[in-house]
Amino acid sequence: MPRDGASDEKALVRIRLESDAGGEKQEQSLEGEWYSKNRTIYLRYEETEGANLVRTLLSWKDGRLRLVRQGDVESEQIFSAGGRHSGYYRSDNVQFPLETETSFLRIVSSGGEGPGDQTPSPKLPMLLEWHYTLRIAGEDAGLFVIRLHAESIEND
Repeated sequence: MPRDGASDEKALVRIRLESDAGGEKQEQSLEGEWYSKNRTIYLRYEETEGANLVRTLLSWKDGRLRLVRQGDVESEQIFSAGGRHSGYYRSDNVQFPLETETSFLRIVSSGGEGPGDQTPSPKLPMLLEWHYTLRIAGEDAGLFVIRLHAESIEND
């Protein structure tokens, strides 16, 4: 495997996804794929939302986190420290605009820590953490705190 993070790397990962939405806490354990390409870090995994299957792709580069969900539910959200970004949510029954305002965003990996404005040399294990206010169709939906831990399954 490359040592400097500049070349492509891939790994199967175990993911622990923790979310706090206005005091309502949830934790999920998932498996997925982590890879880096052109100093962008990607994390791909599948989750279920009720009876719905959703494929999620997170990408991180230069202090910008993009979350795209596809399947029975589709959405896109973008996060950058201090930034406000438009997105969307769509299902068979409903569609509405989203807006995120990010107050905190960081990535920590064995390759180093990157505050909201840089991409560290991508390594596992890693932690992505972001805090944001969500607006749905212009209405305040609350403060969200997300922590995503990823580690290589091959380390077991």
